[in-house]
Amino acid sequence: MSVLSSLRVWWHGFNTRRKMNRVFSRGEDPYRYAESPYERARLDAMEASLKPCARALEVGCAEGLFTARLAKLAREVVALDISPVALERARRRVGAGVRLEEADLRRWSPEPGWTFSAIVLGDVLYYLDKPLVQAEFVETFPRVASWLERGGTLVLAHGFAGPKEREHREGFRKRFEAEGLTLREERVLGEGESEGKVCCLLSILTK
Repeated sequence: MSVLSSLRVWWHGFNTRRKMNRVFSRGEDPYRYAESPYERARLDAMEASLKPCARALEVGCAEGLFTARLAKLAREVVALDISPVALERARRRVGAGVRLEEADLRRWSPEPGWTFSAIVLGDVLYYLDKPLVQAEFVETFPRVASWLERGGTLVLAHGFAGPKEREHREGFRKRFEAEGLTLREERVLGEGESEGKVCCLLSILTK
């Protein structure tokens, strides 16, 4: 990564971290993951798409609600988030068996030689898909794909409201397909796809 590229990523990451810290500082579960029927259905579907595995990576773990579920499926879990406020709550929820790291996906790499049986990206990629850091965003896809072991599962779950945003979320899946991953299943979670109605596009890919 060049000096200019590093500066762009740092600046965007700084602003994103500040925004997320403000959100999580308002109180626990600001996105209502534990209460919202939509969010519970999303987490249930993500969990159902996975099977017991050796090592899993979750990007954008927030306060660890899905991380706790993932820890029951994988012998080792690495969970990343950009907000230290959210991660402090995640530590209390998941205990010492999960490796939690404050990190920006674009600047993070796993331990040398590590691959993952499962990688989960839930409501995170659209935060990185910004004009200022578009070049760095595009580079994220081959990096993440290279971390997935042969036969492994990649879970993409991103909210959208209306056809335009759905097409944008489908673009994430297409970028991973371009890196050699195969779409196993794709479906919409939610009640209809009218403009302004939030649904979730769940895409399950394998390597």
